[in-house]
Amino acid sequence: MGRTADIASTQADLTAVPSAPPSRRVLALLVDALILALVGVISIWQLGLRLLDDYSDIPELALAWVFIAVAPAAIVIIMVVDAVRIGQTPGMAAAGVRTIHDGTTKRTLPTGDPRVPEPGIPALWRDVRVLRLAGQALAAVVVVALIRWMFHNLIVRMDEVGLPKDFDFLDAAYGVALRDAYGFDVADPVWKALLVGLQNTAVASVVGIFIATVVGLFVGIARLSSNWLVAKGASLYVESLRNIPPLVVIIFFGAALFTYGPFPAWAVSRGHFPWQGRWPGSENNWIIISAERWAIPSLGSNDNVGLFWLLVLATAAVAAGVWVWRTRYNNATGNPHHRVLWSVGVFAVIVAACFAALGGPYSWSWPGVSDNGRRVVGGFSTNSGYMALTLGLGLYTASFVAEIIRGSILAVPKGQGEAATSVALKSSQRYRHVVLPQAQRIAIPPYISECANLIKNTSLGLAVAYPDLFLVAVTAWGINFPAPQLILIIMIVYLTMNLIVSALLNMYNRSIQLKER
Repeated sequence: MGRTADIASTQADLTAVPSAPPSRRVLALLVDALILALVGVISIWQLGLRLLDDYSDIPELALAWVFIAVAPAAIVIIMVVDAVRIGQTPGMAAAGVRTIHDGTTKRTLPTGDPRVPEPGIPALWRDVRVLRLAGQALAAVVVVALIRWMFHNLIVRMDEVGLPKDFDFLDAAYGVALRDAYGFDVADPVWKALLVGLQNTAVASVVGIFIATVVGLFVGIARLSSNWLVAKGASLYVESLRNIPPLVVIIFFGAALFTYGPFPAWAVSRGHFPWQGRWPGSENNWIIISAERWAIPSLGSNDNVGLFWLLVLATAAVAAGVWVWRTRYNNATGNPHHRVLWSVGVFAVIVAACFAALGGPYSWSWPGVSDNGRRVVGGFSTNSGYMALTLGLGLYTASFVAEIIRGSILAVPKGQGEAATSVALKSSQRYRHVVLPQAQRIAIPPYISECANLIKNTSLGLAVAYPDLFLVAVTAWGINFPAPQLILIIMIVYLTMNLIVSALLNMYNRSIQLKER
C-alpha cells in the first residue's frame, strides 16, 4: 500500500514528454533528400554511359534500369516513412514500471500511465536495426558488384586475346601422356585426363588423411607421456615439421628417400633392376621396391563380383539388425551386449560363406616385372611421386593433428581421469573409455580444417611429378587450352571435395555431441 501511495503522489508532479522538435524531422528529411539526389545522379550517369556506348548486353541494361527505378523509389518511401513516424510514440508497455527523469528527480511509475510516454521513434537513418540491415545489404551489393566487375573484365579480356568462353575444349585430345595412367592414351579427351587427375587427388587425400590421423593421435598422446624421452621426442617431431613449409617437406621426402635414397634404381639400359621379395618356395613376389616404383599384391576380380557385393550389402543389413537386437537385449536384461563382437562375427561368417559359395569372386594378383623389364605387371603399384606426396603431407599434417589431440585431452577435466583411475582402469583403458571419447568432441572441428588443408595441399604434387588434378590442368593450359575454364574446374572440384569431407565429419560430430534433455 505504501509503495502504491508513493507512486500516486508522484504522478501529479509529472507531465507528458513532448514530441520531437520539428528540427529533427527537417534534418532527417534533408538527409534523405541528399541520399536520393546522390543515388539519382549515379543512376542516371550509369544508364547514360550504357546508352551512349550502345550497349547490347541485356543484363547490363536491365541492371541499370532496375538501379535507376528501384533505388530512388526506395529512398522516396524512406522519406515518406520518416515524415510520418518521426516524433511519434509507439505506445505504452502493457505492464511493468518505467524509470524516467523529469529534470530534477528520477521517478519510477507504472508504464500504463498515459503521461509517461516512451521516447519518440528515431529517424530511419538513426535506427540501429535499420542501420544493421542497411549495412548487410550494402555489403552484399558491394560483393556482387565486385564479382560482376571481375567477371565482366575477364570476359572482355578473353575476347581481346581470342580465348573461347565455352567448355568445348574438354572433348579435344589431351595430347600428353600421364604418369602411371594405364589405359589412358594421348588421344583421349581432356575431360578424361582431368578425371584421372581427380582420381589421383582423391587417393592421395584419403591416404594422407589416414596417415595424419593415426600418426597425429599417437604423437599427441605421446606429448603427454610421463616418460621424458617419449614426450621430448614427440615435441621435437611436432616443432620440427609444423614449422617447415609443406612443399619443402614433400621435396625432402622425394629426394631423400627416392631420388638419392637407399632404394635400388630401375634403369634397364644400365642393367639396374628393382629388388623383388618372394615368398619362400614360390615364384610370387610379395613386394617390389625401387627408387621409382613400389608394388604389392592386390585383389583381382573374377566372375560373380556384382552378385557378391549385393550379398555383402544384404549381410551388412543383417549385421545392423544384430546390433539393434544386442542393444535391446542389454537394455532389457542389463547383461553385456557385446554388439561389436556379434555384429562383426555375423558379418564375417556370412561374407566368407558367400565368397566360398560363389567360387571366389576375387583372387590374388601378384606383382611382377614385365618381359622387357621396364614396368610392373599385376598387383598394386605406385610411383615415387605418390609416396613422397602422401608421406610428406601425412606426416606434416600429423604435427598439427597431434597438437589438436593434445589440446583436446588437456581440455577434458582432470577429474574425469582421476575418476577412471579410482575405478582401477589402466592407462590405455582410461584413454580409450574416458578421456578420448570426451576429447574427440573438442577435436573434431579443428580436425576438419586440417583435413581440408591436406586436400588442398595435394596440389603441391606437381613438385614431385605426381599427376594430380592440378598438374593435369597446368599441363593442359600449358598446351594452349583455355586457362580460365580450367582454373574454374579446379576451384569447383576442390571446393566440392572439401565440402563433402566437412559435411561427413560434421555429421559424425553432431552424432557424438551430448544431447541436452
